[in-house]
Amino acid sequence: MNIKDYSYIAEIADQGSLTAAADRLCITQSALSKSLHRIEDELGTPLFYRRGRRLVLTPIGQVYVDHAEQIMRVDEELENRILQMKNSEADSIRLGFGMGFADFVFDELLPRYFALPHVRSISVREGGSASLLTDLENNRIDVCLAYGPRERPGLDYTMLRTCRLVLAVPDKSPLILQAVPREGYPYPVLEGDGWLEKPFIHIITRTQSGAAAQRFFTELGKWPNNRMYVRDVRGALNAVTHALGNAIVAEPPFTHAGYRYLCLPGLSEPEKQICMVTVKGNQADPSLLYLQETIQSLFGHDA
Repeated sequence: MNIKDYSYIAEIADQGSLTAAADRLCITQSALSKSLHRIEDELGTPLFYRRGRRLVLTPIGQVYVDHAEQIMRVDEELENRILQMKNSEADSIRLGFGMGFADFVFDELLPRYFALPHVRSISVREGGSASLLTDLENNRIDVCLAYGPRERPGLDYTMLRTCRLVLAVPDKSPLILQAVPREGYPYPVLEGDGWLEKPFIHIITRTQSGAAAQRFFTELGKWPNNRMYVRDVRGALNAVTHALGNAIVAEPPFTHAGYRYLCLPGLSEPEKQICMVTVKGNQADPSLLYLQETIQSLFGHDA
């Protein structure tokens, strides 16, 4: 499920009819009706009652709209922050990062970087690890943070930290009280499979996290109670933060308020490396060097 889906449902709720909502959204009524049916099919429940000619939210629909509006606000804030930073892109350091790194970049890295006066502006690009490395090879970005795939010739890799697949849960989830510390695990371990009955945020399998979760459920022979489908880790963590469900993700480098990590004993995918990647032999300017040093220091490494 994406931001467009949220806006469609919110507009239908606001207008009370498909015709009026479609006019406001500048799409056809039939296209909006198909989208509504698809979203309700994905959720497994209707979002609206029909009362005469008017559409009225069901109780679940009201919860959906309340949280959808929060998610849209968060997404808009992030887009605005990115746009503001890209105003001087021609003279900017071009930083790429994976979908799970947004909190780290905006809450930790950039405030530390911009605390030093006279550093260059930053333009940011968010994407999958493979596409970021291709951008680096093609000189579309200067440095990137990615989960370490097989190394490509011509690129320099600085290993920052190992990470593993974890279950992200809302910070007030009752599952936190059920999890127990266990030696060899960085977070409390959730025993049993009762968590599968809780709402689950499904990340599409084109992502590393989504593909790993799919393999895990296939090996387990059991499937979670899928509530939402999202395109990336950022969308999943937004949904978890708003208490819409749990999600399996490759552990991002910074935990934002609103969610916690738990380990699943059967989730045995190989640990991944979080890497900082640059082009070999690149003559870095002082601002780029400082950005790289800041990244390393935040991960506990000497530059």
